[in-house]
Amino acid sequence: MRRYLLIIGLMSLSFAILSSCGMAEVSDNGDLDGFWHLERVDTLNTGGVCLLDEDRRFWGIQYDLLNLRDADRKVDNLYMRFSHEKGVLRLYHPYVYKWGGEEGHERVNDWPIQDDFSNLAPFGIHQAEELFEIETLNHSKMVLKSSSLRLYFRKF
Repeated sequence: MRRYLLIIGLMSLSFAILSSCGMAEVSDNGDLDGFWHLERVDTLNTGGVCLLDEDRRFWGIQYDLLNLRDADRKVDNLYMRFSHEKGVLRLYHPYVYKWGGEEGHERVNDWPIQDDFSNLAPFGIHQAEELFEIETLNHSKMVLKSSSLRLYFRKF
């Protein structure tokens, strides 16, 4: 439980920093905004089920930015833009957020992910643009369905 609280704290800090960087607009994402724990992935074609409730894979959603974070594998620098309309969540423009410069903190570079989407696959994303039907979305649960997967989340 303490490790989950640490992850939540780190994600909150990340979004607080992003929020303070001049985002004057207010999100109208409703229940979509927040920190979502990926707990299960169903493969639609085969009927396979992958239980991930013990893993620490998260989607952090705020405004129009999605942060993908895997605390077990120390992955926290994957981002995508998104939009949601009429029950569809569209993910696009995946990129890696990298520090640059001599000390590692002078300059920030965004590196688009264009060809190899293998680092996104553990999060249920397999291409530069993904469309998910929102099957369930409320204050505590989210279920998304793509052409090949169904993803189950619990809000933290």
